Amino acid sequence: MEAKMLFGVGLVIDTPEFGTIVMGANEGLDKQLPSTIKEMIGDQIIIKKMDGEEQVYGVVSIQINHSIAGKKNIGICLGKEIFPEEVPAGSIVYCIHD
Repeated sequence: MEAKMLFGVGLVIDTPEFGTIVMGANEGLDKQLPSTIKEMIGDQIIIKKMDGEEQVYGVVSIQINHSIAGKKNIGICLGKEIFPEEVPAGSIVYCIHD
């Protein structure tokens, strides 16, 4: 199993409807199609916290937004079972490849 860095967590939000969402950006993905990015992410991600702890999370949904500057902002919904405190800003999100 190989892990590839997706983005650094810039923002973690908790929504009543969807639960915890981690958000970030990666300039290396700006030229990729949203469908390609979603395929890369798949149904599980690894989040490595700043203290070195790694945790695998299931992906509920993925949202990719485009900024005015042409950058892609990626939001990954982790669901209502995950608390925002579990994923501090500055953590790194990795996709898992077999």
